[in-house]
Amino acid sequence: MSLFDTRVPAVLLRTDRNPFHHGTLGAVRSLGRAGVDVHLVADCAGSPVGASRYVSRVHTPPPPGASPAEIAAVLRRVAARVARPAVLIPMDDACAVAVGLARAELAPSYLLPDLPGALPGRVADKAELAGVCAALDVPHPTTLVPDGPREAARAAWRLGLPVVAKWSRPWLVPRAAHCAAPCWCGRPVRRGSCTGGPRRPAAGCCSRRSCRRDRTATGSSTGTPTARARCGRAGPAARPVPGPGAPV
Repeated sequence: MSLFDTRVPAVLLRTDRNPFHHGTLGAVRSLGRAGVDVHLVADCAGSPVGASRYVSRVHTPPPPGASPAEIAAVLRRVAARVARPAVLIPMDDACAVAVGLARAELAPSYLLPDLPGALPGRVADKAELAGVCAALDVPHPTTLVPDGPREAARAAWRLGLPVVAKWSRPWLVPRAAHCAAPCWCGRPVRRGSCTGGPRRPAAGCCSRRSCRRDRTATGSSTGTPTARARCGRAGPAARPVPGPGAPV
């Protein structure tokens, strides 16, 4: 017996254009296998999720970098097509923030939790999240917000490895931020190196072998792009290591 009310459809919303966004595919499969009618509002070009048998319909998503008002307008059009109240599930930070701000106008068409409109933005912000947890006496890892790459490296050594480095507000980072960032070793950045990957240079790396071997990324509370590739000859860098640790 399903734990879901399969009479209620689900609308999954994503503006992140990552074709291998595993969370979206996992949500589609989990809900679809439970018998829920799944509608997907996302760019599925080159993505396996668009071919999933559990997707009832794919709707045109808002453009990348869309404002909360533009995202709300798209959701109203989707609601008209679905034609019954649906559970709305944002799949990325930008969508969660936009839905929180537009809750009042979306509530008639979507089943949404009753919460302050600014709360999703505070929870999505990696720096604000620590403050929310502290206010509620919820255990959380030590969280620091460095002002730049050098301070981030010092903070990583002070906290001890492993650490996790993340953008504080990734939805505010310009799409071409990493392409424009200079390499720490002073060499120019190749335009084609901004995609990264297991066999490609890091985002913002000059493609020197030493830089590709020794990289670090730092976060910012304002979303200012601070990702850099650090040259191996410049000294030790704090490397983000998978596993439990403190976000920097």
